[in-house]
Amino acid sequence: MLRVSILVICLTIVLHAQEKPVPKESPSAKTGALPPLTGALAERAAHAFSKGDFQSARLAYREMLETQPDNALAWANLGAVEQRLGNIPEAVDAFDASVHFNPQLVQSWIALGSLLAERGDHYRAISAFARAIHEDPLDARGHNYLAIEARALGWRDTALAELQRALEINPEYGLAHFNLAALYLDQKPPARALAQRHYDKALAVGVEKDEVLERRLQVP
Repeated sequence: MLRVSILVICLTIVLHAQEKPVPKESPSAKTGALPPLTGALAERAAHAFSKGDFQSARLAYREMLETQPDNALAWANLGAVEQRLGNIPEAVDAFDASVHFNPQLVQSWIALGSLLAERGDHYRAISAFARAIHEDPLDARGHNYLAIEARALGWRDTALAELQRALEINPEYGLAHFNLAALYLDQKPPARALAQRHYDKALAVGVEKDEVLERRLQVP
């Protein structure tokens, strides 16, 4: 099985837990801005999120949206909160609203795709990840997640190409190395030497050991 990290997107000035993107400058349209004159609310929301008080964070983001209901960034942050609360349908709706109001928000496309994938909606997830890649072809995460969904549908060549592209963009992307190792083990016969190389690299950059994959590597 390919590995998916827990992906939580929050795009306020104080960033919450998420995969670290490849560092680069982004135009403001691709990152968005919270509604004007809501600085105190943004601080309150970020503080509540950091303390695990997701109910209070949700109230703050909803209050922002009362001020500006078409603010894509506020919708994205609300989606992150709903995700943490386990309200997946509400999180999907929030990220849907985010990309509706600003289709350039790559983070929202990736978060939306990840949630759709969790629900088994692979074709919609692929569509979301493909759009993320369209908006930012150099964000390795979109390629990694697209590969996972391609493999779920049996599109091995597509998965392989996307993982290789992710590692061209970011050679230190541990999850892509891990997933490529698993994909090489799926081959018939398995390409164990290549799989071992990528698994070792994944461990070297901080990915946790996986007993199942290690057993597969050792099978003669």
